[in-house]
Order: sequence, then C-alpha cells, then structure tokens
Amino acid sequence: MRLKILQLVLLLLFCVATLAVAAGKQDYQQIRESYKALIGSAQDQRQRHNWLRLIARFESFVASPSAGSRQDDALFLLGRTWHGLSRASGSSKDARRAIDAYRDLAKKFPKSNLSDDALIFAAELATDSFADRSEAYNYYLQITTSLPPGDKLEEAESRLKRLAYAAPDTPSATPQTTQQSLTAKPNLTTVRVWSSPEYTRVVLDLSHPVRYESHQLKGKKPRIYVDLNGVDIASSVPEQQQVEDGIVSQVRSSQLNKSETRVVLDLATLSDYQVFALENPDRIVIDVRKPSVVGQRQAEIRAASQPEKDSIAGILAEVPENLLPNIHVPQHNTKAGINLIVVDAGHGGKDPGAVGRNKTLEKDITLQMAKKLATELRKQLGCKVLLTRSDDRYLTLQSRTAYANKVGADLFLSLHANASVNRSAYGLETYYLNLSKNDQAAGVAARENGTSLAEVGNLEAILFDLMANAKINESSRLAAEIQQSLVKYLTPKFSRIKDLGVRQGPFHVLLGATMPSVLVETAFISNSREEKRLQTADYQNKVAKAIVIGVKGYSATLSKVASR
Repeated sequence: MRLKILQLVLLLLFCVATLAVAAGKQDYQQIRESYKALIGSAQDQRQRHNWLRLIARFESFVASPSAGSRQDDALFLLGRTWHGLSRASGSSKDARRAIDAYRDLAKKFPKSNLSDDALIFAAELATDSFADRSEAYNYYLQITTSLPPGDKLEEAESRLKRLAYAAPDTPSATPQTTQQSLTAKPNLTTVRVWSSPEYTRVVLDLSHPVRYESHQLKGKKPRIYVDLNGVDIASSVPEQQQVEDGIVSQVRSSQLNKSETRVVLDLATLSDYQVFALENPDRIVIDVRKPSVVGQRQAEIRAASQPEKDSIAGILAEVPENLLPNIHVPQHNTKAGINLIVVDAGHGGKDPGAVGRNKTLEKDITLQMAKKLATELRKQLGCKVLLTRSDDRYLTLQSRTAYANKVGADLFLSLHANASVNRSAYGLETYYLNLSKNDQAAGVAARENGTSLAEVGNLEAILFDLMANAKINESSRLAAEIQQSLVKYLTPKFSRIKDLGVRQGPFHVLLGATMPSVLVETAFISNSREEKRLQTADYQNKVAKAIVIGVKGYSATLSKVASR
C-alpha cells in the first residue's frame, strides 16, 4: 500500500513538473511574440511604457521557477529589450541595464550559444553609449578566453586586434620621461593629423617609448614644438605637412642632431594644448584646442526661397579661407525641435564617386536626389534646408560637416549610391558614425572616404577618442527611422527592395558633426537594375519622400521617448 502511495505521489510530482515546463515554454513564447511585435512597430517603440511593460514580463519570467531551459533565452531578450530602449531614449542608464543583462547571461550560462552574442552586444554598447573601449576590450577578451569557441569567436578576435591598436591607454605615470627601450634606437615612423571642429590632433607614431619635452612659443607666429630624445626620423615622414584648418597651419619634422628630433606645429593663433604619451602602440598625442570665440556670432542662414545659392560651395568659393568668419557652434538641443537640416550630395567635381555599368556617375545622382530631398523637407516639415553643394564641384569630406556645424544645423543627411565588386549586390542601407562592426561596413567606409582598409583602421584609432562627443545614440535612432521608412515606403512601389539594415562605420563625412548625422546608401549603382532605377525621377522622388517620413518619425521620438 505504501509503495502504491509513493508511486502515486511521484506520478503527481512528475505531472506537475511537466505542466510547469509546458507553461514555462508557453509563457516564453508569448513574451517572445510580444517582443517581436514591439520591434516590428516604429510607432510602439516611441512609447517608453511599451518597453518597460515588456521588460517587466521578461524579468518576472527569468525569476520564475518555470523558466527552466528558457532562462538564457529570456535573459538574452531582456538585454535586447533594454538595448532597444536605450537606442530609442538615448539614456545611458538604459544602456547600462542592457549591459548588465548581457553580462548576467554570460556569467550564469557560459555554455549557452547566446553568451558570446550577448558580450558582443555589451561591447558595442560600451563603445556606443559610454565611449569606453577598455570595457569593450574586456568583453571581447572574455569571449576568446572564458567561453567555449562559438560563432562570434572570429569577430571577437578581430575586434581585440583593433582595440589593441586604438585603445585609449592611460598616459604613463611620468608622461614626460617614459622609459626608453634599450634594444633598439626609436624611430618616428609616421605623423598623423586629424582636424575636428573643436581641436586638431597630431599623433606621432613611434617604434618604441621615448623621452620627450614640449614647449610653446608665443608671439606673432605662435608654435608648439616637441623634442624627442634619441629618436631618428623614418624616411617616409615628410618634412612639412600643410594643415590649414584654422587651428594648426602646418606640421614640420626635422632631425636636429644625432640624439634629438623636433616636431613643430605652426599655429594659426595662440591656443591651449596638451601633450601626452600612449602605449600599444607607442605614440605621442598633441591636442591643440580651438581658441574660445569672443563676441560669438550666429551663422547667417540664407532665405529658403533661394535654396540653390545656399550651398557650402557657393559660400566658400566667394570668401578666401583665411577670411571666413569664426562662427560659434551652438550645442544641439533636441527640445528645440528641427529647424535647420543640411543635406549633403555625396562626391562632386573631380570626385565622381562610384560609376555604374552604363557610366552613370554617383555624383550626378546624389546631387539630383539632394535637391529633391531639400524640396520635400521644406514642404513637409516647414524647416530651412541648406545643401552642401548645389552644382558639380569638389568639396573635402571634412568641410561638409564643418559647414553644418557653422550654420547650427539640427540634422545632417548625406546621400550616396552604393557599389560592390559583386554586380548582383543590391539593396538599401543607412549608416551612422561609429567603429565598423564588420568587413563589409569597413569596405563601404573605405570607398566613401577614398582610402584603403588599413587607413580605415587608422581612422578608428582616432575615432575612439572622438566618440564621447558624438551624437551616436541620436544618430542611430535617426538612421533606424530612415532605414525603416525607406524599406516600408519603397517595397510596395518597386520590385526587389532589399533591407540591408542600419550599419555603423568610420566615415570621414560624418566625423566632427555636432548634430545627429547619417549617410544613406540609396541603391547599388553597380547593379544594372538599380542603376537604371537611380536614374529615374520617380525613384529619386520616392526616396526623398521616404527619407522625410523617417525624419518625421525621428522628430516624434524627441518629444515622446525622451520624456521619462
């Protein structure tokens, strides 16, 4: 009798456990469907309470005994939900909660095939939301050392190599007297210069750590010079590099004697500066900051009724560079709404951009499309719109965002046509400024920058130090709205519209912008079908209308999700 009772109890317990597991699976599937519904609705994503309601359901499920084998899946989607909310809200607190969920998953379930994905996302958030490459490095390192080999191992190893080059190593304890290697005489291998709206950075790449001294000379021709002790100059380093960015006029490098090398920065005007040493690789960084503007002047915005004369080309062509007004760059305030948009027609003049199989030039397509977009933005948003160029002329990539900064633009939209060695490649994609997450993104950046993949890697090293001031979260939201709108609006009107998604890349044309900025690849000019499509006014008009819808969607997020 006792044996039968015991068997009955065990049978009941088994039934209860089976029902609990079944209920757990059902609960997870229901929450997962709710997650998919939220991700699929741009309208619902603008309401913060929709995200928080879903987060509460995931958290409750993870803590319940019925979670069972679905706990790692739920933790992963909990991280993704916080991650999505952080993109929508721009809140660093939301981003940190996403990272916590990702880390919790990797810690509790190291053997889960989702753990490496979670740490990849955590690393991306560390750089995107906090510009903390050291934290990102640790997550990539954890994938390669603490987790079983998975499908993200190769990506993590690749990112580790890039971070080893570009990581923001802390200055040495005694930056003016770093330990010199005894194994070989150090060399100054390259001198790199990068200009941003607020400061100029000069990087002296070295083969070994060195001792150095820095000084500033004041007077009519102010300059900064750095003496490197016991250093030879590589033959590839030019004696003189012209900069002329309004902060630094030129950089000169010379071998003073057998034991000393000098690098001189000739300044446009007396400026504050900072010199410090970094490691892995060894380099000395010289930051020269733009002098504060006395009697700040607001940039003149020409009347919207004369849009074709409002381009940067027209303005800069008429005024000598040394006489350009020093205009204060206002801080972007999302609460003020969108009053001024700068539309950039990619390439131009001696730079044709990509060339189609039927000899269509990217520079011509982007100019036509930029004019249509400007007209549509003025009509539907009632805001002022300026073009970086209104005719076929060459502009440097840096001057485009510099112009947007000078006129105090609220948004910067750069239009391009994609290209690939694979003639069958097609589709739409939208980029915002960040480190390239894959080789394809790096390749697009290299093509649009007019550089090599190796030079993209060098740019990323500098980008690491500039991301803290970039509008990355806002730009990612703008990119997401535009990409979603392009796909949704064009799909019913044209055949074979392919969504290549929102991507991140180190684009020169976006670097330095003080407002949310994106680069839109409107189609592949290298694809015969899409090349013909790009040439038509119908496609160009519909692309313009779709982008406007995306901008409207982004504008709506400023007042909805931002309020919390």
